[in-house]
Amino acid sequence: LHGLTREEAELSVRNFLMDSYRHGLRCVLLVHGRGLNSEDHIPVLKRRVPVWLSRSPVKKFILAFSTARPYDGGTGAIYVLLRKSGKVV
Repeated sequence: LHGLTREEAELSVRNFLMDSYRHGLRCVLLVHGRGLNSEDHIPVLKRRVPVWLSRSPVKKFILAFSTARPYDGGTGAIYVLLRKSGKVV
């Protein structure tokens, strides 16, 4: 999501999760970064991604999400557990 605006990132996350669900993936990694290159070093996407996962139309596909382990990106990434889709495209 590096370099995307908040709106572009939200659309990208939504599309990625919907595609992942449609393809039968169960666990994905979203790398949002830690905001180190943001204006005033404020992690805009890091704060918004959990909100999108909780409130957007894709929330019906999501079972859980959690901060990634250090070797997968740590506080700059989130694991997302998706429901079983029932069909593979």
